[in-house]
Amino acid sequence: MIATVTLNPALDLNIEVDELKIDDVCRMKSSFLHPGGKGINVSRVINILGGATVAYGFIAGREGGQLSLFLAEEGILNSFIALNTGSTRVNVIITERATGRQTRISAVGPRAEVEDLEKLKDRITRLGGGVCSVSFMVFAGSIPPGLPPTTYRYLIEEVQEIGIKAVLDTDGAPLKYGVKAKPFMIKPNTYELQRLVERELKSDEEVLEAAKEVRDGLGIEIVAVTRGSKRCFLVGREFIYTALPPKVEAISAVGSGDAFLGAFLLALYWGKGYEEAFKWGIAAGAATAMVPGTGLMKKEDFEKLLKRVEVEKW
Repeated sequence: MIATVTLNPALDLNIEVDELKIDDVCRMKSSFLHPGGKGINVSRVINILGGATVAYGFIAGREGGQLSLFLAEEGILNSFIALNTGSTRVNVIITERATGRQTRISAVGPRAEVEDLEKLKDRITRLGGGVCSVSFMVFAGSIPPGLPPTTYRYLIEEVQEIGIKAVLDTDGAPLKYGVKAKPFMIKPNTYELQRLVERELKSDEEVLEAAKEVRDGLGIEIVAVTRGSKRCFLVGREFIYTALPPKVEAISAVGSGDAFLGAFLLALYWGKGYEEAFKWGIAAGAATAMVPGTGLMKKEDFEKLLKRVEVEKW
């Protein structure tokens, strides 16, 4: 099984208008609500592809209960720690039909305490053995108010101690501290990798050298760099694979990196090997870019695009 940990999940409210007018009335043309958060998206993609997954993290208030219900209705196991104060955040994404532009309003999220973190740690460290043992655990997204930027490092060290392979997908200080725990894998995009190595990365070669630097200098086994429609890299100890995502009519890039990670890990879990898993990730990311707002890929789009993905050894 593949587990995900989303410390600061969300409900994503997607709104479409003809045009976003400041200081004027904007008539809503459509709206829909999705469970959100990077780790939540990873679990949802795994579920779409028929894999087994369980989602962990923090929820709060009625919005948190609604998030848990959404996942249950999709058939996703979830086991959240309920915080005593606040509410799970609601992010608002406004899309203009005329221009395709998106305005994203992201909420902060409820405050978590050290005691809440300990409860979560105790819950996820019971997953190392038994019939439903977890092979991969994804730690993804931002850290909620009240917890230190070292939180992911602490959790990764705890789960890797019991034999679970940790995967980290975050940014900024949480990423800088988290990589010190030597997770099995990280999945930055170009900008996240730039902030990690503290320099601008313009060319394919510069991106690749930075990924190799992280792999060798920090002792991370797998570094996957997703770059939208540009060349992506999968850097391991004994291989480097590269691929250009298939050309699609991209509507929204939101969630594409999460889709890559979910499909990649599921393929690995099913014994597909790194090259094939890379194909799965590329196809899932491209399929998600075809869906508006914060929606995730359709399985039929993924299957069609998978046949078009070409992976090369660098």
